Amino acid sequence: MLALVCAGVLLTGCSTIEGFAQDASGRGSSASDEPCVPNEARSDRAPKQSGTPTPTPTPTPTLDPRVAEEIRTAVHLVGALRAVDSVSTSTSNAQSTAADTDRPDCLLVSNHFSTVVTVAMSPGASAADAAAVPTTMAEHIAWTGVRLTLNVPAGPGHIATVVHYDGTFDQTIPIETSTGVAQGLSVLAATPHVTSLEASIPMTMRVDYGSLTIGVDSSDQGTLDAVRAVIDTTAFRDTTLHGSFGNGAKP
Repeated sequence: MLALVCAGVLLTGCSTIEGFAQDASGRGSSASDEPCVPNEARSDRAPKQSGTPTPTPTPTPTLDPRVAEEIRTAVHLVGALRAVDSVSTSTSNAQSTAADTDRPDCLLVSNHFSTVVTVAMSPGASAADAAAVPTTMAEHIAWTGVRLTLNVPAGPGHIATVVHYDGTFDQTIPIETSTGVAQGLSVLAATPHVTSLEASIPMTMRVDYGSLTIGVDSSDQGTLDAVRAVIDTTAFRDTTLHGSFGNGAKP
């Protein structure tokens, strides 16, 4: 199988399922400047004296309530859209620590939250149906810490598709843009010899800076040229095309 990979400049700092992002205002990430987390690692720290009061445990950090409400609202509205079969969310927090210059025996703790929203469409979903999902979410969320994974299962005449919107939800996503992405995937999903299809849209919403990965069941040059010709009719036309055979040779 030949794997064609359309990839532009993949921007660093985009939130991913493993990574964490925050917007410029710092929403979704916070530094705990009040509680003292003992810096047990200090070699010069005096032994703990008997009778020393145990520090009060700090509360479990939670996502900013306003952000959490935005996500709940968006998920509720997306779940009501036509051809949406299911919506699920998962929120994670990665903590980091830094020295507290004002309190040498303490560490400052920062919380870095991210949320993944996974949407499964029905196999018969149209490009317009799929396009409504990211545009609707962007109308209600103002945080780059959200990643959307949008799945359209295989159906009559087309293979399954997956598209990820990474950290894009601090801006308006025009329906024309999301429709172009969905329509491009729909066309490629029905293209002969294409066996798998996955795309990522970066936080800039520039499709040519994102990525498109296509599995093709033939290494025949005519077949590859035909697939490239179809790509050129879609929103992915300006994304740089790369590829390789299983042994690493370039096609």
